[in-house]
Amino acid sequence: MLALVSGLPAAGGLNTNVALALVDQARTAQEQKYRERQVLDPATDEWTTQPAAAEAAPANELDHARELLARGEPRRARRLMQKWAKQNQGHERYYEGVYLYGDALFECGDFYKAYEQYEQVVENTAGELFRQALAREKDVALAFLSGRKRIVWKILRLPAYDEALDVLTRIWERVPGSRLGEDALEIKARYHYERGDMDLAQDEYANLAREYPAGRFIQFAMLRSAEAAEAAFPGTRFDDRPLLEASERYRQMQSSFPAYAERANVAPRLDGIRQKRAAKDFDIARWYERTRQPAAAEFYFRLILKDWPDTLAAAEARQRLRALGIELEAGEVQR
Repeated sequence: MLALVSGLPAAGGLNTNVALALVDQARTAQEQKYRERQVLDPATDEWTTQPAAAEAAPANELDHARELLARGEPRRARRLMQKWAKQNQGHERYYEGVYLYGDALFECGDFYKAYEQYEQVVENTAGELFRQALAREKDVALAFLSGRKRIVWKILRLPAYDEALDVLTRIWERVPGSRLGEDALEIKARYHYERGDMDLAQDEYANLAREYPAGRFIQFAMLRSAEAAEAAFPGTRFDDRPLLEASERYRQMQSSFPAYAERANVAPRLDGIRQKRAAKDFDIARWYERTRQPAAAEFYFRLILKDWPDTLAAAEARQRLRALGIELEAGEVQR
């Protein structure tokens, strides 16, 4: 009996000649397919088996590495590109391979070694690959600033905040005026502000506003620069230079972005600075009073009435002058 051929029923349901023809056709096709794996020996005019070709490696290891990364297999991609980079240093796409090696290292958590690969790309290329490598360096910096550790000697895990800030500085130096450079400065400023390093934060935000006067962060940078300067004032017993800086920056904001300044309550902030500066002068006057230097104390109490009228310190200065038996002048009396 004939078996099924090409999905047709057995010969019992077909004409016998047709069934035999189908079988012969199938056999011929099979022989032809087999002969495609053979070669004709011209000496004997017979078909001989061709040795099976070894399975080809990926035609393009770079694309294969991208595929591995996309599939979430960074360790395999790392091994592949590490070997490829060692064997192809003169290849026209060498730095593309180095970039992919960096991506594989990044995904494996070896951020600083990834940065070293990106840095090779940045130093030796231009155009899109150069910009992509710089953007990945920014990702390395963000990883370190978020608390991810630098791997040293394969066993140590060390904080790398300073390294991250250095990376961001170099990014801005390489592409000043660019959006990537703007991002680098903003990240640095935000990091210092959130850590409470107000002296550094005010400088970084001021630099961001100065370098990108039409940038995305200009209004916010001006506000944060003023806030950081104000927060850097440690108290009335210290230099009030931070308050002067803050006051000037708040006024610049009022002049440049009045609507934004109103929403940010800049006017009350400026009044608060006046109160702090008046309190500082009052503290000085009281020190002279306690050290029995009444003339100097009187000078500072009167200075408060002149420079900071309508402040709490001015009201207290009037009380102290009266307590010292000093008669107030017409302009010094509270109306």
